[in-house]
Amino acid sequence: METKPTSFARGVPAEERNGFYGIEDDLIAGAGGQQLVAVVTYSVDEVVSKAIAGEQYPVVKATHIEVLHDEKAVAAALKLRDAAYKKRTGENALDLPEVDE
Repeated sequence: METKPTSFARGVPAEERNGFYGIEDDLIAGAGGQQLVAVVTYSVDEVVSKAIAGEQYPVVKATHIEVLHDEKAVAAALKLRDAAYKKRTGENALDLPEVDE
């Protein structure tokens, strides 16, 4: 059986585990290309197997999202992201300051 790329379940965590709730006015005020950095936790929601097609794939579901607001926390998260990217791909992340700000 061939394993296909991961799929993402629709929907978001409930309000108490979703840092985007309650910050709508801030998001609207900062709209226009502002990048947000968040820590997201996923779980494997299901594994889909298609016997006739001979394929299977995992479906992950976001279980917790916290938006980072502190500049030091954002910088630390981006550093961790870039290190994980390099470990996974063997390449340095692209230097796109307009995207990472």
